[in-house]
Amino acid sequence: MAEKKYGAIENLREKLNDSVTACKDPLEIVLEMAAIIGEISGEKNFYRTIQEQISTIYGKVFKNKIALDKEIEIVSERLKKIEAAAQNPEFDDDEHRRIIFALERHKKEIERLESLKN
Repeated sequence: MAEKKYGAIENLREKLNDSVTACKDPLEIVLEMAAIIGEISGEKNFYRTIQEQISTIYGKVFKNKIALDKEIEIVSERLKKIEAAAQNPEFDDDEHRRIIFALERHKKEIERLESLKN
């Protein structure tokens, strides 16, 4: 167990050093560290929690481009899933109306996030 913990710490240390040396954006480094910490600790939602906090605080409040880009990526991924659902014939008309509404809302959210970057 101690060897596994030490290996994880070494991995974290190496990744942090490599990221700083490569001059990565600090928020990108924090997200990388959050992913590793979540994996080490077994907390599957740790990365997502940190990522959401960064997106809200840095992206929407401070208008940080990397945080906004990440949020746009997340909303775009959801949009793709909704678009696929819109093609599914198993949904009835009412469900399709709700899916179309969700499609439009996601497209507007992407536009809004894009406008925050400028």
